Amino acid sequence: MSSRETILARLRQNRPQGPALPDIHAVPFITFENKFDAFATLVRNLGGDAVQLQPGETVQDIVAQRWPQHGRVADLTATTPEQVTAPHDWHDVDIAIVPGELAVAESAAVWVSHSGNSQRALYFLTQKLVLVVPKDAIVDTMRDAYTRVSIREHGFGAFISGSSRTADIEQSLVMGAHGAMAALVIFV
Repeated sequence: MSSRETILARLRQNRPQGPALPDIHAVPFITFENKFDAFATLVRNLGGDAVQLQPGETVQDIVAQRWPQHGRVADLTATTPEQVTAPHDWHDVDIAIVPGELAVAESAAVWVSHSGNSQRALYFLTQKLVLVVPKDAIVDTMRDAYTRVSIREHGFGAFISGSSRTADIEQSLVMGAHGAMAALVIFV
């Protein structure tokens, strides 16, 4: 045995016992009386917005009221969504309306996932991202979310929260640095 192996063996034998890990299932976690209000408050703090679809309203109505002047709209929630052959085909999308599967009140994050990879660039190339989430698909915490999500084989999945921004560039807040400049979550 070399001197290096001898030293490492002694270190392993004399390693102090680490603290016991907490039982995450025994600890009561955050619960929100009104999950939508908690989600909406946090997503607004992150530069986005959240609304609930009212009777007689459509997602397209809300989008048109929010952004009456806009360019190309890609609606992946439509009955026949636009199909593209290459991610670069999304380069000029101004507003993307995409389905969200699950919302998390604790972090104002929305889980998006789909089995094909051709559409994932849209989430990050669009100027304004509209996430359409079922109103009963909101959970309290990320821990709750992870028990409900699954990444499909060869698919795409991500948690998206608020609009993209960074303050790393010379201490200036930059919106849309690596994604959408505006985000709107519509609960239907």
